[in-house]
Amino acid sequence: MRGEEPSPWQRTGLWAGMAMEALGEAGLHFDELNKLRVLDPEVAQNTTELKEECKDFVEKIGQFQKIVGGLIEIVDQLAKEAENEKMKVPDRV
Repeated sequence: MRGEEPSPWQRTGLWAGMAMEALGEAGLHFDELNKLRVLDPEVAQNTTELKEECKDFVEKIGQFQKIVGGLIEIVDQLAKEAENEKMKVPDRV
């Protein structure tokens, strides 16, 4: 069917495709809710995932700091006890 005019639906689809392409080139995108966004949906998803990973990392660092803090307290206490024991031993010269 050569030479046949595209239907209005086909023309609308063509225009919509061209509009989406032009918006994409301008750095504008539509999300899954058809809201206009500045970030590419894939970049937005990666950003959200990175944010969650960072949150997990910060929580793990906090746990690590608590563990290390407890270890330092134990080592300090052992050092004080060792010093006290040294003081009890008479000098042998």
